[in-house]
Amino acid sequence: MQTVLGGVLALALLEASTSSNEAAGRVGTLLDHIAGGIAHVLSPSVPAIPDLRHKGGAATSSATDASGSSSSGSTTMPADWSTSAKSIYV
Repeated sequence: MQTVLGGVLALALLEASTSSNEAAGRVGTLLDHIAGGIAHVLSPSVPAIPDLRHKGGAATSSATDASGSSSSGSTTMPADWSTSAKSIYV
């Protein structure tokens, strides 16, 4: 009985959404937006896990340390971190 009621409700919604050209246009626009979202999610150029290392001044290969010389440290560290060993004891 629930399946029949669900089918009747689905057909009623389909009839209401496609009964006029304006309603069909709105449904088509909605489907276009849904398809665009699915294409964005499945796109190989969009990472599933965003790389947050590049936000907020992440270092590049041309980062310099405190002395002004070019650093050959990790490119994932922020630019203001020095990769040289410093004594933490006074």
